[in-house]
Amino acid sequence: MINNEVLAMMKNFKNSFINCNGEIILDIESNSYFSLNGCETKLDLVIKFIHFVSRDCVKGTPLKTQNKLKYGFSTYIRRNISDEEFEYMYDKYGNGCNKDTVKEYAKGLIK
Repeated sequence: MINNEVLAMMKNFKNSFINCNGEIILDIESNSYFSLNGCETKLDLVIKFIHFVSRDCVKGTPLKTQNKLKYGFSTYIRRNISDEEFEYMYDKYGNGCNKDTVKEYAKGLIK
């Protein structure tokens, strides 16, 4: 569950932590998190972020939080992602949608 890749992601989200349920909390104020269950690689982490945190990057949270999450994710994957791409990410794959195609999309983000 906790491996070097998880720690690498956490370095990009100030004050992030792992709780007793095995969830990575990326922002405590907005409760932006996902379960680390099944996360063994960078690709796994990116997919979980897309499914469960992309919404908080574009709606339902203060602009400051959105910017913090977008910056942390972009820094983690070493790619500058536009606001429009974050909106696409949430619209297409947020909340666990399109599980059959999210892997290919995520691979494109981290190549």
